[in-house]
Amino acid sequence: HLYLPTNLAIINDQLYVSDFGDFKIKIYSLSGQFLSSVGSYGRQLGQFVRPKGIAVDREGNLYVVDAGFENIQMFDAENRLLMFFGGNSQGPGGMWLPAKVVIDYDHLQYFQKYVDKRFNLKHLIFVTNQYGPDKINVYGFVEARDK
Repeated sequence: HLYLPTNLAIINDQLYVSDFGDFKIKIYSLSGQFLSSVGSYGRQLGQFVRPKGIAVDREGNLYVVDAGFENIQMFDAENRLLMFFGGNSQGPGGMWLPAKVVIDYDHLQYFQKYVDKRFNLKHLIFVTNQYGPDKINVYGFVEARDK
């Protein structure tokens, strides 16, 4: 069952649904068969209070916006927590009621000038905020340049 779906993403023939009312990300086949879920209600890493936006990168990593924690939690293709970033601080990286996350591979050249010269951007992560001074945050995943 879906209780209060707030966002979805389709990647590799799977439908990811952010279920705000059940504090989980639910994964279905395109025919609607339930496959698995990520997270549960709680305040520990890997749990959610207000899951909203979701996105999946080319490596199959799932990014989940939690408006309650004001962060992004990142899970691998086996639904294991890899890391989180963001938080409710003012200044660079801070989030204020984040709602949506988008993974972008098409605009790396523009943002590369902001990255240390020892690294190349792999992809960008855009996050929208419902409140606060920064309505859009931009993050980048990098890899070391070949020497």
